[in-house]
Amino acid sequence: MYKITSDEIRTIFLEYFQKHNHKKISESSVIPENDPTLLFINSGMAPLKNYFTGEEVPPASNLCNIQPCIRTIDIDDIGDRHHLTSFEMLGSWSFNNYFKEDAIKLAFELLTEGFKIPKEKLYATVFMGSKELNLEPDTESIEIWQKVGMDRSHIVPQPFEDNFWGPTAETGPCGPCTEVFYDTGEEFGEAYVEGGVFDTKKRYIEIWNAGVFMQLNKLADGTYEPLKFKSVDTGAGLERLTMTLNKLNSVYEIDSLRPIVEIIKKQCASLNPDSDIPEQKINILSDHLRTVTILLAAGAVPSNTGRGYVPRKLIRKCCTILAKYKMDNFNFQEVLDRVIEHYKKYYSHFETNRKQIHDVFNKEVESYSAVLKDGTARIEKMCEGKTTISGKDAFVLVTSYGLPFDFIQDYAAEHGMTIDKEEYDNEIKHHKEISKLGNNEEGGSGNSLEALKGMAANFTKTVFVGYEELSCTGHVIGIIKDNEEVEAALANEQAIIVTDKSCFYAESGGQIADTGVMDSGDMQLQVTDVKKVDDIFFHFVNILNGQARIDQTVNMKVDAERRTKIEANHSAVHLLQKALRIHLGDSVKQAGSLVTDDRLRFDFHCDKKLESDVLDAIEATVNQFISENYTRDVKETTYEQAVKEGALAFFSDKYSDLVRMVSFGDVSKELCGGTHISSTGRIGFCKIISEESAGRGIRRIVALTRKEAVAYVQEELKLLNDISAKLRVPKKQILSKLDTLGTKKEQPINVEFSVMTKEQISKKTMQGANGISYMTNEYAAMTDEVRDEAIRVAEIIKGVVCFYSIADGKVQLTIAIDKELSKTCNANGVIKKALAYLDGKGGGSAYLARGSGNNANGLKDMLENFKTFF
Repeated sequence: MYKITSDEIRTIFLEYFQKHNHKKISESSVIPENDPTLLFINSGMAPLKNYFTGEEVPPASNLCNIQPCIRTIDIDDIGDRHHLTSFEMLGSWSFNNYFKEDAIKLAFELLTEGFKIPKEKLYATVFMGSKELNLEPDTESIEIWQKVGMDRSHIVPQPFEDNFWGPTAETGPCGPCTEVFYDTGEEFGEAYVEGGVFDTKKRYIEIWNAGVFMQLNKLADGTYEPLKFKSVDTGAGLERLTMTLNKLNSVYEIDSLRPIVEIIKKQCASLNPDSDIPEQKINILSDHLRTVTILLAAGAVPSNTGRGYVPRKLIRKCCTILAKYKMDNFNFQEVLDRVIEHYKKYYSHFETNRKQIHDVFNKEVESYSAVLKDGTARIEKMCEGKTTISGKDAFVLVTSYGLPFDFIQDYAAEHGMTIDKEEYDNEIKHHKEISKLGNNEEGGSGNSLEALKGMAANFTKTVFVGYEELSCTGHVIGIIKDNEEVEAALANEQAIIVTDKSCFYAESGGQIADTGVMDSGDMQLQVTDVKKVDDIFFHFVNILNGQARIDQTVNMKVDAERRTKIEANHSAVHLLQKALRIHLGDSVKQAGSLVTDDRLRFDFHCDKKLESDVLDAIEATVNQFISENYTRDVKETTYEQAVKEGALAFFSDKYSDLVRMVSFGDVSKELCGGTHISSTGRIGFCKIISEESAGRGIRRIVALTRKEAVAYVQEELKLLNDISAKLRVPKKQILSKLDTLGTKKEQPINVEFSVMTKEQISKKTMQGANGISYMTNEYAAMTDEVRDEAIRVAEIIKGVVCFYSIADGKVQLTIAIDKELSKTCNANGVIKKALAYLDGKGGGSAYLARGSGNNANGLKDMLENFKTFF
């Protein structure tokens, strides 16, 4: 028996926000409309992005709804107690209206009063800031949570990865967030202790993102700019909230999922009573079949790429699980109908598309069942008389015959066999580098890499001479336009040229491709990119003049200056890896890299942030290697011999009989197919510009070399000189000067709080712009009493009130405006103008706004100009 049903939660949520002046809007399809940046709608705010940027006007300042969502990032966690691929998001939003204080107050009130959760069971996380990204910690939210009634020990600062939300794609609106977690009790782990690890997997379950404070816009270069206005985005997963409020151990026990679980359990017990299928597999089947139904109802069609890949993957995973436990003739239709019956109460298209859902699903299952049957026969034949499945055989079974690797692993385990996993991983890595699986990258000529992969067999392997030569002569053996081979390409067209020989390095192993030119008589073309598929070099070109033809002899020339920059950065990556191993230990392993002409990026396995002194030491070691001017040495040898000589091979290409080993003296030896500088001295100088997280257990270093590194340092020194001049102290005294400024105390005018008398109000009230009455007054601190007093006085004078406090060089403001006046004079607008003098930030509602600034020196000017702000 449920204490509260998911239907009741829906009603309480929507009625609560509608009561608090939020307009209810309809949900959107899980398939985005006119948004190529998203695979699926993954949050309640995703369909509303243009409201946050100001590109579209929302139907009201405050909105709420319930939005079906799909998230594939947690797919490996499906089957545990609270992760789901599909879920419904309870969402509320405010656009250029209220901000942090009202958002947190609304959240806390709904949870503790609407849903009757004891406040002792609630924890809140807040953003701790990021120096690397120049993002400030959200101390304001900490203060607000305490103000509404949460104990300080229940407020947990968390890093960027956990408490900075968005954008939904690579660019767009984003900001710090504050999330609410429910304490499920000591049976699920130890209690959180301030400063310790906050367990968000077992004991503490997230039930609401109570406020994503949309105040920033992420740009394509990774930097952030302020949005035109501030907004709030909140979201609570209906399934997790239902689990929490009913004190259940798993989301699979809630009223909307439990019937699906029971149907699957009943069928499995009937089809194979001895199967002993694990509960986790039942949960996976429940989640995946529900998600597939949602996707097919929205019109998704299973395919090998794009959005269609997700339903195909989920259906095939279900079929694989059932095949493993010998659940022949499983009745999928019964499960799909149960899902349809549940959702049709809220979304009419489930009933409308019922037949389509069944037809598409049945066709996919029928097709994949044949794959499983054929694949099983092939694996049996392939493994006959063997004790090990080679990595190459496993790769063929996966890529050519569609068998999931998990299926092959299970087969091997059941038959007492092993799999060469390392060889398999190398095959997969090589395959990904070739085809960029699932990305369907497009060249300017309209040719996809998947299409090029199919065409590679039509050409002989390209002879690459680019290690030694930056120019050469070759013959055109292929021209491709729009995924088709043609005889010629004309001026102003884009195409792909295949030659028998090339000096252009093709993108591989994290190093970008060369660019340059080709010419033949009056024909000239620009090489913009080069891809390599099965040792065939595909040159992406813009034809500038003349005509490119099959059998034409062409002169090729690499952009030498750009190549040198790339080589310097690539060699610096090798030196950086060596320096990391010196300072952090030999456990450091490469997790990826990117080498371009303007910077280098190196990802490595490491569980903690590197402190500035460690980074300085690493940088110094790299520059020591550079100054010692080690000569590059390249030789071909066997893999065994290279490893014996100490070569690193963490991320090498697929190994053949011979490997390419690149060395710089005794400090660096790696297996590498890339191009490198002739000696380390030519790198000139290396400057690390950032170190940050690139995922769980992976850190990322970005660095510059040569002219780019020098220019960066010069710019930083110029900034330091400007600060020195501004503060009128030598550079070495800047920090002590700033400390002095930071500890400068302001003398309060009015330090005690008391309700103002009519006489005091009359004496302090003045006339401002447009004849509006206003008042400014100082208090010791911005307490709730001061806030209430500001509202009261604003109503009395029918005007604008500014109360402020000063402490430790920081100014806090409360702006209150008479509610009738606030229809034409907005408190948000007033406080923004005031905070501009204080280098501060803040916001609120039309009649009440609060904020703070770090520049107390600007207070005097702010007060003098306050009368002009409205």
